[in-house]
Amino acid sequence: MSVTTTRARGNAAKSTTPAQSLTLTDLVKVYHGREDVPAVNGINLAIEPGELVALLGPSGCGKTTTLRMIAGLETVTSGSIRIGDREVSGLPAAKRGVGVGFESYALYPPMSVRDNLLYGLKARKVAGADKMVASISRRLEMDDMLDLRPAGLSSGQKQRVALARALVRNPPVLLLDEPLSHLDASARQRVRRELKVLQREFGYTTIVVTHDQVEALSLADRLAVMDAGVVQQFGTPDEVFDDPANLFVAQFVGEPQINVLRGVARVRDGRVQVEIGSNAGVLDTAAAGVADGTQVTVGIRPQDCALTATGAGGITATVAYFEHLLEFGLATSTVAGIEEGVVVQTPAAERYEPEQRVTVTAPPERVYLFDAGSGERLR
Repeated sequence: MSVTTTRARGNAAKSTTPAQSLTLTDLVKVYHGREDVPAVNGINLAIEPGELVALLGPSGCGKTTTLRMIAGLETVTSGSIRIGDREVSGLPAAKRGVGVGFESYALYPPMSVRDNLLYGLKARKVAGADKMVASISRRLEMDDMLDLRPAGLSSGQKQRVALARALVRNPPVLLLDEPLSHLDASARQRVRRELKVLQREFGYTTIVVTHDQVEALSLADRLAVMDAGVVQQFGTPDEVFDDPANLFVAQFVGEPQINVLRGVARVRDGRVQVEIGSNAGVLDTAAAGVADGTQVTVGIRPQDCALTATGAGGITATVAYFEHLLEFGLATSTVAGIEEGVVVQTPAAERYEPEQRVTVTAPPERVYLFDAGSGERLR
């Protein structure tokens, strides 16, 4: 995978308020009830001025709770939140200087869209508020809805207004909770591109909460993959995709999803290979320090696999079915001795038939080994 990431620090001067760093240290949120429930369990993140970071993970992983603690909408059980040089974890939301775009819109029903966008600016007596609203409305293709009230808007239009209201404040730190989730596919692509352009242009330090990996990979300079209130990996899109820290990250990031197979490590001539299935074959790996005979979990991305005619090397498999998707194909094959199918992404010109015998190969550095119990990466 190759994703170009450009940070906006060089353009931050265009903002009336310079972007600031955001640092989370040992951040914890525990909900108290009959049992204590740790929603966020010791997060450490250092976000640079002007950087766009995505919090990516499944529902209930703690990403929205983290964002709400930064915004001041949730109390902090323990830990530190610093915006620039200021410790803000004890400050009310109004004094933190952040802009927030909610998934739930939080619009004022009696006001027009224009007045919703102007309200916060006029309350703070910002000069040129009308021009700022006109500019952001034009950028987000909202001119035709400025005189409408929220009740007359679709869910996608409401979300665009909520996004515009967060952006128009020109904040040093911008927090967006699922900002594109209610937009249709074409509008999502347009607004996603425009959001990235605006973020680069004005230098917002931005956190985007999302469960959509395409959104995270395309927008973010770096992403924090979260599960069970813990950051599993924090890095650039390339780092997370190409060098997953554990099995959860490998499975959550990537489409089609990574193949996960059971295997046994074999050490031969100082090299670690992995044996798959019942005499189906072996794959070379780039791992080191894995003992011979260790039961492992093997991860191989469909994009990294190749199919060849049956021969020496690789894993012998049988094509179960083949999907031709115009730009590429997906061949799902079965391997003797394992229940999981192996999905291989093939070039557009190739075709395969059911019951066709093939060999699955992959570069050693793209064959990932994980501990069969903990799921941690074996390197």
